[in-house]
Amino acid sequence: MGLKEENLKKLAKTTLLANFVKKNKGSWDHQEWIELLENLKSKGYYPVDEDQVGLIVEKKKAEYWAKQKA
Repeated sequence: MGLKEENLKKLAKTTLLANFVKKNKGSWDHQEWIELLENLKSKGYYPVDEDQVGLIVEKKKAEYWAKQKA
C-alpha cells in the first residue's frame, strides 16, 4: 500500500472531514476546500488522493443533510 492510501485510511478514521462538513453547514466554496486541504497537509495527511478525500467529504455531506431533514 502506498503512502497516499495509508494517509487516506488514517484520515478516514478521524472526525476531521465530518467536522469540516458540520462547521460549514453542508456547503462550502473552493477557497474553503483549499483551506481544508491545507489543514490536512499541516496535520500530516499528505500525500493523499484529493479526489478520494472529496468523495469522503461528499458522503459526509449527504449524511449531514439526511440528519438535517430527519
